[in-house]
Amino acid sequence: MRFLICFLILLASCASRSTKMTQESFHSIDLGTPISEVIAKNGEPYDTHNLGGGVQEYEYVERMEFAQELVREYHYYFKVVQGQVVSKRMTTEKRRAYDLIYQEDPNYPTYP
Repeated sequence: MRFLICFLILLASCASRSTKMTQESFHSIDLGTPISEVIAKNGEPYDTHNLGGGVQEYEYVERMEFAQELVREYHYYFKVVQGQVVSKRMTTEKRRAYDLIYQEDPNYPTYP
């Protein structure tokens, strides 16, 4: 009985694995790819933006952390027309620098 419970917990944890966008998966997406395929492989986007004229932009975010501190964020954008990716771009954001002696950390408190 104990083995069955452990197996079910392990199975549930594997099934609940969330997918996410990475640089590798971003670069593997070709123009013309259906957005439904992008979502199936990389999960739901962080946000969607309606740009008008039947154009939507899907945004994915990848956060890089070191010692539980946010170091860098990659933002991946896909422009979608009629359900297909027509263009894509990526931006990188870093934590703002501050002078440890003279300024308080502008990023404090960091996100949970």
